Amino acid sequence: MRRVTRRGVLAGIGWAGGLAGVGSGRGRARTDRRTVTVATRNCYLGGDLFDLFAAAAGDETIQSAVTDLVAAVDRSRVGRRLDAIAGELSRTEPDLVGIQEAALIRSGPRSDGTTPTATDVRYDFRERLLSALDARDLPYRVVATTEPADVQLPATVEGEPRDVRLTDRDLILAHERVATDGTTTGTFDAGLSLSVDDRTVAVDRGYEVVEASVGDLAVTFCNTHLESASAEVRAAQAAELRDRLVDRAGPVVLVGDCNSGPGGSTAAYDHLTADFGDAAGDAGVGATCCHAADLRNADPSLDARIDHVLVGDRLRVADATRVGADPTERIAADGERLWPSDHAGVVATLVPADPTTASPTPSPTERETEAGTEAGTTPTVTGTESDADAPGFGVVATVVSVVAAATVAARRHDD
Repeated sequence: MRRVTRRGVLAGIGWAGGLAGVGSGRGRARTDRRTVTVATRNCYLGGDLFDLFAAAAGDETIQSAVTDLVAAVDRSRVGRRLDAIAGELSRTEPDLVGIQEAALIRSGPRSDGTTPTATDVRYDFRERLLSALDARDLPYRVVATTEPADVQLPATVEGEPRDVRLTDRDLILAHERVATDGTTTGTFDAGLSLSVDDRTVAVDRGYEVVEASVGDLAVTFCNTHLESASAEVRAAQAAELRDRLVDRAGPVVLVGDCNSGPGGSTAAYDHLTADFGDAAGDAGVGATCCHAADLRNADPSLDARIDHVLVGDRLRVADATRVGADPTERIAADGERLWPSDHAGVVATLVPADPTTASPTPSPTERETEAGTEAGTTPTVTGTESDADAPGFGVVATVVSVVAAATVAARRHDD
């Protein structure tokens, strides 16, 4: 694989101008029975993935990288950050929320690493977020979950040799006023496959779909987190997801961290927007990625729009805004100020589109002309360096980077 920096991973994403969102998206009592407010929020693992490839050869490469990762997560003040995200939901009170990187981090005795066995919970992002919501009397429930990645690696935790188990999770939350049914979850056919010695490590991504009724409006709501470490895999996942959603009979809403956005080489975004409108883009919502890896930058450093609210032609955006993009939203921790996540979130209120002005759905022939790899393939990532050479890409990219670093070290040792 070629050497790619964060800018390379997000090549051509398009740098969104302006930092101000449109509208307020404020929490409200349900008065209009024909609107739905949705949100997407990446909670961010909290780790910095720089300099993995500078590690020394041997098993200590992995151990040192994971040890540093755990320390970085500790410094990111997970509990305070998730409290802040609960506060965002309190202010905006969306009906449906797509959550990415609701990680579960566990530790346990050293093992052979072939099967994840660690059970001692260090951080449970999902339960911590739910507790923070409950403390605010916010009646949200988890209606769908995927766990696309679950990997255990050696580390040193509080001076002791331990294994650390990283489990990636994405969620859909629904407010109590929302009725849900027909939940579907899955992993994409397209995924990363990395070879380390005689072991193949599969790194997957997933999606969750729920049928929801908000007042008199019924929608299909989908949440996803597309691959960050390979543009080829990301495009294939987007094509697969588009094909799963495009023939749904009713209004469709797709939210998530797509790691792709307007402008330049954007096969994943183009696959999706061939059939779905960019509601947040139409509303002028600004960039969503990324703050500094340690979350301590004083001013916003968002310069790419990769977190999206996409809608079928039966819906249009009435109002949209960002959260986590204003310095006043930073949390106080040990005399410092931290952003809740390295991403900003997006909240959008949607209404039925006028059927006389709804945009037509492109024909299958038109859709197939979009750039990128078709769904159903499983690209294999090989070589000596990882595409995920940057923080902010979550549990999956952490695993990719650590495993790839180990590969580099082993090859250098052989040389």
